[in-house]
Amino acid sequence: DYEKATKIAEDAISLSEKLNFKDGIGDAYNNLGVINYNRGNYPEALKNYFASLKIREETGDKKRIAYSYNNIGVIYDLQGNNEEALNNHFASLKIREESGDKQGIAYSYGNIGVIYDNLENYGEALKNYSAALKILKELGDKHAIANVYINLGNVCLQQNNYSEGVPHLLTALEIQKELGDKQ
Repeated sequence: DYEKATKIAEDAISLSEKLNFKDGIGDAYNNLGVINYNRGNYPEALKNYFASLKIREETGDKKRIAYSYNNIGVIYDLQGNNEEALNNHFASLKIREESGDKQGIAYSYGNIGVIYDNLENYGEALKNYSAALKILKELGDKHAIANVYINLGNVCLQQNNYSEGVPHLLTALEIQKELGDKQ
């Protein structure tokens, strides 16, 4: 229920502003961004994510700042603005590396891989997906591991490298079966 969700996020902004609760303001703007992302309203989502980033930069919360850069990068990617998408994902990656956020690092590598894949720079896509996979295996995040294997497989298939691509996809399928992921 997007209307109800929007109202709740707007109320959260209003209340957080009255309380001067900066994290609450930043999180509520981020939630508005998610709502607009899910609605397909990317310009409004981008506006919300930038508002969230501004607040998060004021508070200095590195984890939240990295998350905002990531969300902005996702929107730019969806809009086909690969340069800005990469800039924001690299900004997110840098902060995540500085703070030692392994899961965040893996997700940044994965997102960077997606953009290089879109640009048909398959070498860089494979490099970033492989870096993500290594970290995700350390963390044991099976759902994310399966997604990376799908991405690796697809890059190989796009290069007509079926002997490497198919095994990646079969590995993803086995993990998804193990997790009960019907999709």
